[in-house]
Amino acid sequence: MDLSSHMCKIAEGDKKSFRFIAKALGCKMHSTAIKLLGSSHFDDADDVVQISLIKLWQSAPRWVNKGSVEGYVYKIVFSTCMDFIRRYKSSEEFKDNYSNLEITNNKYNNNELRKMLLNNIQKLPKHQKEAILLHYFCGYKQKEVSNILNKTEKATESLIIRARKKLKTILSKDLLEELFYV
Repeated sequence: MDLSSHMCKIAEGDKKSFRFIAKALGCKMHSTAIKLLGSSHFDDADDVVQISLIKLWQSAPRWVNKGSVEGYVYKIVFSTCMDFIRRYKSSEEFKDNYSNLEITNNKYNNNELRKMLLNNIQKLPKHQKEAILLHYFCGYKQKEVSNILNKTEKATESLIIRARKKLKTILSKDLLEELFYV
């Protein structure tokens, strides 16, 4: 049985299918949360995964079988991470040692950079946002992103290119070079 079938069963209240999806995607959800929040927020990533799983259970009856379950789950994790970042955006509590976004330019600290980047990614059209997050934050290859989004490789490539162009108009060139190796 594939993830879509399990998701349909979750919509009917099947706890066994819910546990299956939680087990199948839990590690990837946690990894994504750490990448979005930063490595110093390991415990917060656990909370994000738990909240995301609750949201998954609650939203299952509204899920439409048009895309991949994995993509749907990543949208929930992203949204939950953004809620967390907004909640702590002015707090000294939200500090970071996120080495993947280390920048040689002292203009921004890592926390400011992540917030700026995620806020701008959130403004992208739905499919562009998903493609960028899955490719750059979750580390999926373009072919894997295509499968998750249920799109052709060419369509996925186009989504990523358009998203990068859009971000290029918003973010400075030096930040884009550091983040996306433009």
